[in-house]
Amino acid sequence: MELFAVIATNLPLVLPLTLASLLIVILIPRAAKRGSLHIPGYVGIAFLAGAFGFLAGRFAGMRSVAGSVLGVVLSIVFFLSMSVAAGSLLALFFYQPPEI
Repeated sequence: MELFAVIATNLPLVLPLTLASLLIVILIPRAAKRGSLHIPGYVGIAFLAGAFGFLAGRFAGMRSVAGSVLGVVLSIVFFLSMSVAAGSLLALFFYQPPEI
């Protein structure tokens, strides 16, 4: 009998990672609504977080790293970096310049 991926997940790892990712995706646009940073800043953060996340994901998938503790850490870094990139892209839609 095969197990579905949903049943076979590591819930003590997946649930906090999901909550942290959602928190990041929500908090970055909230900061943009207050005008905490400027538009080029959010674009730069999205680009750098995306590039860093893709590198971490690439290294996490290497044969010598996959399945090890380093692979799990790099996978966590990948997901958190992708949530920063997604939050920064969403921040572009919610950005309001600060009042002078």
